[in-house]
Amino acid sequence: MNEVLEVKNVSKTFYKDGARTEAVKNVSFSLKEGEILGIAGESGSGKSTLSRLCMGLIKPDGGEIFICRQKLSKKSIKSLRPKIQMVFQNPADTFNPAFSVGSGLSEAGRCLGLEKELLKKRIPELLKLTGLSESVYNRRPKELSGGQLQRLAIVRALLCSPKILIADEAVSSLDVSVSANILNLLSDLRESLGIAILFISHDLKVIGSLCDRVGVMYRGELVESGKTEKVLFEPENDYTKRLLDARLD
Repeated sequence: MNEVLEVKNVSKTFYKDGARTEAVKNVSFSLKEGEILGIAGESGSGKSTLSRLCMGLIKPDGGEIFICRQKLSKKSIKSLRPKIQMVFQNPADTFNPAFSVGSGLSEAGRCLGLEKELLKKRIPELLKLTGLSESVYNRRPKELSGGQLQRLAIVRALLCSPKILIADEAVSSLDVSVSANILNLLSDLRESLGIAILFISHDLKVIGSLCDRVGVMYRGELVESGKTEKVLFEPENDYTKRLLDARLD
């Protein structure tokens, strides 16, 4: 399988009020087409910063990122944006409450350069694919549940048929049953669309149920990576072992 995302020796440091924080330190990994790769770690480990670097939302201080073998840069970001899309933690924060769901989806599509006629066809197809009724189209975000909104966030991310979907703590704000449904949906989308997923989570149990491989981050560094069953059942790094022990407590 071809690599659709390559991260090579990427670093990012933030400065605030005289304090220096190395959020990501010399991280390297790759994601293959049709693969689900989990990035695990506690809050502050750098995993969300890493996801934003991959999206081009922030610029790395060092290293390189390649999307579908094209280097991510200020010059290439516009052409690469349709190839990589993101689903965030709290879906309610990503929809404008003043507009209907349909208006929001259509506007997102237009921003991605999709024509109106294509969107008229594409949106109903994706609503069906994600298990949503077309009745949500004319409703406001406040009228929908968290699970429905996260499915709509996935619809929005899929409008431009991306090669890569980044899910940053995409189920952490949902209750257990809704979370399980979203995880099943992501797995189904991998099978039906062949999309690659970078799944960011602090929850190793969730990662274990979904991901083919996992990387563990600690203080900005990728301290362990490998096939999910190997990392979760035969961890080599002490921090990974502590994460697993905490899960069992």
